[in-house]
Amino acid sequence: MPLRKFRLVLVKPSRYDDDGYVIQWLRSGIPSNSLAVLNGLGVDAARRQVLGADVTIEIEAIDETNTRVDMDALARSVVDAGSGMIGLVGVQSNQYPRALDLLAGC
Repeated sequence: MPLRKFRLVLVKPSRYDDDGYVIQWLRSGIPSNSLAVLNGLGVDAARRQVLGADVTIEIEAIDETNTRVDMDALARSVVDAGSGMIGLVGVQSNQYPRALDLLAGC
């Protein structure tokens, strides 16, 4: 029996600066704790085969503060996998406008 895929994409949005630009760094000093925790939970779920023995869970964790996010490509990857979800994680009130713009882009 062929394995089915579940694609889990976790995105930690950045925020806008005072001039309206997305804040991004070449290297960010402190990784997102909420992103790391949810990634760990996803890895554990994949290891325990919580969706069934015939389902592989593919996880991609993206921190927008140091990575450009192409929501269209991420949405296509979920559709191509056959099932999955994109989750915006750890969104604080100052990141909410950026999170909404990311969602509008897919």
